[in-house]
Amino acid sequence: MSGPADAPGAAGPAAGQRTAAERVVVRVDRDRCIGSGMCALTAPGSLELGADGLARPLRVAATDGGGGEDGDGGGGEDGAPAGAGPGSGEPLTERLAEAVDYCPVEALALYSAGDGRRIAPAR
Repeated sequence: MSGPADAPGAAGPAAGQRTAAERVVVRVDRDRCIGSGMCALTAPGSLELGADGLARPLRVAATDGGGGEDGDGGGGEDGAPAGAGPGSGEPLTERLAEAVDYCPVEALALYSAGDGRRIAPAR
């Protein structure tokens, strides 16, 4: 039995809605990060605290060259990750989404690896 979402021509997820199959790139605003560690505790496979005590993603966009000038895992002019594209990034998991939500200073952002759009947090 199929529902309205299965109907031909049905729209995909709404803007900002997270889907488990989506690949994402995590960006850390290191000027904003206070090193609380909530992100690294919540999503240890995706984020860690560096030697400087600030969060950093464990994976960066494929052509980002190691995290950009400030080591934030991003680099696009609008804050979108440089080099994001199909096959880059990592799968969006509930733990990763929670890590972004739990950041007390909103220093984390998720971007679609496919098209670079910001997924979370909403602006």
